[in-house]
Amino acid sequence: MKLRKTITWSVIVAALAAASGISVNQTNLVQAASTSKNAKITTNKTKYGFKRDFKFPKSWRGKWFSNTHDKVSKMTIKKNGFNTPWTGEYVELVSAGKVKGTNKYLWQMPQSWFTKHDKIFKHLGRVTTNKISNKKWLVFSPIDENNIEIGFAFRLKNEKIAGKTQQVIFEANPKTGEIVDQFFRSPKLAQKYQHYNFKGETYAPSFNQY
Repeated sequence: MKLRKTITWSVIVAALAAASGISVNQTNLVQAASTSKNAKITTNKTKYGFKRDFKFPKSWRGKWFSNTHDKVSKMTIKKNGFNTPWTGEYVELVSAGKVKGTNKYLWQMPQSWFTKHDKIFKHLGRVTTNKISNKKWLVFSPIDENNIEIGFAFRLKNEKIAGKTQQVIFEANPKTGEIVDQFFRSPKLAQKYQHYNFKGETYAPSFNQY
């Protein structure tokens, strides 16, 4: 899947928008923030306007499952990117800056330039950190788009489930911070708690309609 303003991306965003109606563990939060600080926009110029300087915290890596619409889907997070839960394709996450030889940010380059370098950008997505509703999120968005609200926001949190501490990754609307999906470490947990509303989280109106 291309995290680009392509037909594929538009279809995925539209589908998710239609479906969603578009205590925090401090260790995980700080780790995500400190690891991701290098992923913020930089004005340093590189040949193609991006840097491979993002790494997922180890606590994020591995397999995650959700049970949206009563269908189990898998998201695999690796060191520098993830296999999306929507198509299963791998997307490497990078930070965006200015293109060397120009005074333009990556998202200011014409689509013809991206087409010319399609092999380079084919499986790249942009990652930033953003504070939404007073919570820190990692936002994945099209690499050629300045508006990160055209993307997906994720946050890792430890939750108490049936007396045990379990990791949960929340996916939210990057504009409102409302939860649209949540991922667990096993299909069993995803099936059992997919519709559960965790305390302190704000859920999109359509969440409980899944």
